[in-house]
Amino acid sequence: MAYVFALSAGLCYAIASVFQHKVAQAAPSDLSMSPRLLLEVAQHPIWLFGITLDIGAYFLEAAALANGSIVLVQTLLVSGLLFALPLSAIGREHRPRRNDWFAAAAVVLGIVVFLSVGDPNDGHSRATTLDWVIAFAVCGSIMVTMVVITRHAQPHYRALGLAVATGASYALTAALTKQVVGIVERHGFAGLLMHWPTYGLAVFAIIGLLLNQSAFNAGHLAASLPALAVTNPMLSSILGVALFEETLSAHGILQYSITAAAVVVMLGGVVRLARSPFVTGEDESWRPAITPAAP
Repeated sequence: MAYVFALSAGLCYAIASVFQHKVAQAAPSDLSMSPRLLLEVAQHPIWLFGITLDIGAYFLEAAALANGSIVLVQTLLVSGLLFALPLSAIGREHRPRRNDWFAAAAVVLGIVVFLSVGDPNDGHSRATTLDWVIAFAVCGSIMVTMVVITRHAQPHYRALGLAVATGASYALTAALTKQVVGIVERHGFAGLLMHWPTYGLAVFAIIGLLLNQSAFNAGHLAASLPALAVTNPMLSSILGVALFEETLSAHGILQYSITAAAVVVMLGGVVRLARSPFVTGEDESWRPAITPAAP
């Protein structure tokens, strides 16, 4: 079931990103990293539709994490770009180019080889306090650094940096979700309010949302989506190994080399596919209308 939930979540996340970007990029640039940005974009039905997809995707992701490892689930989430490619071509005059399909094939090949050879194994669902302190310090440092160094950068680099920060926040969100799911399994939903990961999850979910919309506001989706699509699964997988002792079933230098090569191929395909006009919606033959929010 982890495969089904993760694939469905990936599809919803990818489509939601396209709709949210349409609205966030049109918002005033001076709202970047301000809660007012969320108030601005929330006035648009297109954005609300996108956030509804995001919420649905999150619960699908949580269900996947309840049945599988973070490494497995976060790897499968990038597959959403594969579904976004043909779906985004519906109702449009042009069709995806040959390079787009090559990129999609690279993602499929990378995922299949990684999961079949690497074969991620689930660990436990509780991390120590020290492990969490280190995780917060590392991911928090990435987030702060990216926000600060790109504060006055050109739009492309600003969007790129904020997307990396978003990926770090969402990686923490995935790890916290894994532990929260474990709390529900042990104590039921009534136990959620008695444990700090629930509140940590809420905090980083809000931070991640603000960072994500600010990245969309800063520049083209082709600048932010690839960085987010790569940073999130990579950091999430590292946290899965470090916090919950998840492992790979690969043995020997050959299998680990094949697994590493599969990851490189997959990430290369993700970057190329995430920059495709058919995924980012940059093709002018299909663009939802966005009306300014009422004052």
